[in-house]
Amino acid sequence: MADDPQKFLEVALEATKKAEPVFRKYFGNAPGVSEKVDQGMHRSPVTDVDKEIETLITSHLLSQFSTHSISGEEFSPQHHSSPYTWYIDPIDGTINYIRGLPFASISLGLWKEDVPIVAVVSDPMHNVTYSALHDKGAFRNGTQKLSVSSVSKFGEAVGGSGRAKALGEDPLLQRVAKAAYRGREYGGAALELCSVAEGKLDFWISERTKIYDVAAGMLMVTEAGGTVTDWEGNPYTLDSANIVASNGKIHTELLQALKK
Repeated sequence: MADDPQKFLEVALEATKKAEPVFRKYFGNAPGVSEKVDQGMHRSPVTDVDKEIETLITSHLLSQFSTHSISGEEFSPQHHSSPYTWYIDPIDGTINYIRGLPFASISLGLWKEDVPIVAVVSDPMHNVTYSALHDKGAFRNGTQKLSVSSVSKFGEAVGGSGRAKALGEDPLLQRVAKAAYRGREYGGAALELCSVAEGKLDFWISERTKIYDVAAGMLMVTEAGGTVTDWEGNPYTLDSANIVASNGKIHTELLQALKK
């Protein structure tokens, strides 16, 4: 199939729609809850629902794009011959999902080598789907164009964090929290990035990021007019260890706060 970003987006939307009934069915009552430990010895929960959703999405994507690579949170990557890779987080915000807290999503991003080109983040519990195409904008439910906030002073900014500790408990984030107006903790990277894109949050920062956590959400932010870098201000890449996303207007001050 020839390169067709619009077609890629349509298939991504189809894949997430297939997974949404499973997501809703087990929300707050997920079977097969266990813990996994990554190479950095960080523990995180996983459920049978994560695996079922990732399998559903992978199957649908490969039925349409058999040469595309797949990199998901729960299974080993499937490498193929094309420059395209789909990054899947079947349940972003798994703890929230297990506990029945309605801040969890399905995140799906397509990158062409090092460039994000398609993003879909589904929030099934609120019947909201965010989508973005490279150079074509970001949208809520396909029609409402997303735009970052207009806050231009860091002292008036409201932001979130994906750090393991809360804003008030982590020494580094205490500095950021003191410089900003308010901090919030939600526990779901994809929807927090969508909140930046939508202008509900002015910034979001995280370390120890994994690409499937942010592959979709960061495109939402940039297509909504925001800025995404690592903590040094370099463009975010597949090898970046951390991430900072903002409305762009406060980005310089935010980076300075992270370095103090």
